[in-house]
Amino acid sequence: MEIIALILLAPATWMVLLALLVFAVGAAWDRRWPRAAALVLSGAAVVALGQLLDPLLGSIVSAEEGGTNSSPPLPCRIDGKPAEQVVDYRVDLFPVVGFSCVLVDGSSYDTGGVPPRATPLAVGLAVAAGGALYASRRRPAA
Repeated sequence: MEIIALILLAPATWMVLLALLVFAVGAAWDRRWPRAAALVLSGAAVVALGQLLDPLLGSIVSAEEGGTNSSPPLPCRIDGKPAEQVVDYRVDLFPVVGFSCVLVDGSSYDTGGVPPRATPLAVGLAVAAGGALYASRRRPAA
């Protein structure tokens, strides 16, 4: 279930950020400062989203690999954690995107593969880019 949500969430987020970036580039040619700010913020949001999705998708791919050495999943093999009790993994999408290993008793622990600062950073930059683009459309043309 989480994989399907992630597969749907990632392209949608990339498309929204790309649309903001395209609109901001077109507006920046008019030399309007709010639109140029939206361009810079959109680029920064794309970079932050890459910092978020790259380790997450890497963890998912390595956890899904089969074979003789596939249990417990590779991302769940952390020193000091009960790796032999891992039965599944979970992709956390709210409030912070992360990769967790589920234990036999239903509890879970975060693997630390996804930086926790990347989610609020990507969301904050995307909102700021949208706000800058909205502000540039609200002011009269120069």
